[in-house]
Amino acid sequence: MPADTRSATGAAALFPPLDRRLGIPDRGGSSRLTRKVCEANLAGSFPKASRLLGSLAGLDLSAKQVQLLTERVGAILERERDGATADFLALRPASGPPPEPVSLLVITTDGGRVQTLQEDPDQKWKEDKIGVVYDALAVPETPGVKYAGPSPLRRSVVATMGPWEQLGDHLSALADRRGSRQAEQKVFVSDGAAAIRSVRERCFPDAAFVLDWSHATSHLHQMAQAAFGTGPPAEAWLDRQKDRLWNSRLELFFKELTRLGAARGPAPPKARPEDPRRILATNLEYFRTNREGLSYASFRRRGWPLASGIVESTVKQVGQRVKGSEKHWGMPGVETTLQIVTHLISTDGAWDRFWNRHPLSKTA
Repeated sequence: MPADTRSATGAAALFPPLDRRLGIPDRGGSSRLTRKVCEANLAGSFPKASRLLGSLAGLDLSAKQVQLLTERVGAILERERDGATADFLALRPASGPPPEPVSLLVITTDGGRVQTLQEDPDQKWKEDKIGVVYDALAVPETPGVKYAGPSPLRRSVVATMGPWEQLGDHLSALADRRGSRQAEQKVFVSDGAAAIRSVRERCFPDAAFVLDWSHATSHLHQMAQAAFGTGPPAEAWLDRQKDRLWNSRLELFFKELTRLGAARGPAPPKARPEDPRRILATNLEYFRTNREGLSYASFRRRGWPLASGIVESTVKQVGQRVKGSEKHWGMPGVETTLQIVTHLISTDGAWDRFWNRHPLSKTA
């Protein structure tokens, strides 16, 4: 990442050496300073964090120094995350207090985009995989009142640049620490994409699946346009199918989708992605594959969430720090920075607990 060349002489004079237990050399600042540096990452970049620290805290730190301190703490958080996941997979007891009882635990996941330092331009953009676990109180539907679903209480976030299988392991361990095994109800809300589905089926087979409502209606919209174009016929067809889906009249729903595809005929093997026949067939298969997540009337009676908006907003929050055409990351650097960001935006107290394990953060 680019860095400016401002001196840190003032900071070096003001702050004692860092806690060796944090793995940061003696010539750095204190734990208290390091925490401030890490939190300044929410400004959006290392240069912006440097300017923020200077204007608000009077700390003369270069962007490069901000980067080094961030990555050092992020590396510790990464090791802790990996260690906790290894303990979970090895069936070793988790350290720390037992999870608090939860009535409803919700798991959801999605991916963002990060630009990396690759020679091949086609390989520069990589996917950061992000998982969210939150607890909530079920709010069953009230007749005559627009359904909003339960509000998230405490949000825990995990992220990695590794493969989806790795994200699934980390998310499983996180959910376990949040009380997955003891939860009265457990729900996995997400898009029905193949990679996410593999995480759900492998790691959370005992969780009820809810297909995110907005994704479901988006796929219906694609089918309506493929069959009718734009205009009143498409809108009327879409409204009818959304009503059937909302009220779980799935037999009629699938009968109509199948009829629509048959009327257009099968897509030829080399049909282009924009071919209406290909669009209808692909989306029909999407709904068939994710059928278990379509019982929206039952989900509302139980008071479960129907949307994965919390993970989508989390992806945007993470993206504000790591995504951008002007940001070019090395893979180790973005992985460690992800750990800082996910801890900062979690609302489960993980960030405070980390620093409470390092006494200098209170005294320096």
